[in-house]
Amino acid sequence: MKKWMGLIPLLIVITLIFIIVGYRFTALSAAKSHTFLSKDAELMEQYDMGSTVLFLFKSDEEKRYRTVLSEKSGLFYRSSSSTYIPYSSDKIQTVGGMSVNTKNDEATLLSVISYDEEVAYIEAGVEPNVERKDIKKGERISFLFPFSEQIDFLYPAAFNKSGKKLYYYGYPKDTNVWKSEDFKWHKIDEQ
Repeated sequence: MKKWMGLIPLLIVITLIFIIVGYRFTALSAAKSHTFLSKDAELMEQYDMGSTVLFLFKSDEEKRYRTVLSEKSGLFYRSSSSTYIPYSSDKIQTVGGMSVNTKNDEATLLSVISYDEEVAYIEAGVEPNVERKDIKKGERISFLFPFSEQIDFLYPAAFNKSGKKLYYYGYPKDTNVWKSEDFKWHKIDEQ
């Protein structure tokens, strides 16, 4: 009995060390403790992929959306990576995205909001895994693929009801100067 009593303080110390270095008991608590997640961040959605979980947050204070990865490690979860996308006034906005390739899981997330009344659906993916999702003005939709791929290599595109391609996602066509702020949805007839 005395042996076990001596182990209890040791287990408490080990648990505290794990918590201090970023390990948490749940995927959400690991994501909320992520270094770059602001205090006002509001959870928008959670995407479970087995031992890995993606969380989509928004922060009105920072004016950005953040996708946070939480990965299971033994009994705990740890969140060591994230991506962010600033708010914009574009008619179609990407609000979340991340390509994931962990020891146990692979995935690609793309989350989009449309404010264009003409846009009826969005397609994204790599053959044979191309998905089509209907979307309405002000609505957010998400694509979660079971493979890791750069977001622009999913060739996301927005279409009207007749099937006319209205927008594509990526860098502007016919340019050799790539700036991060140009990586967005581009209206086809503006080119």
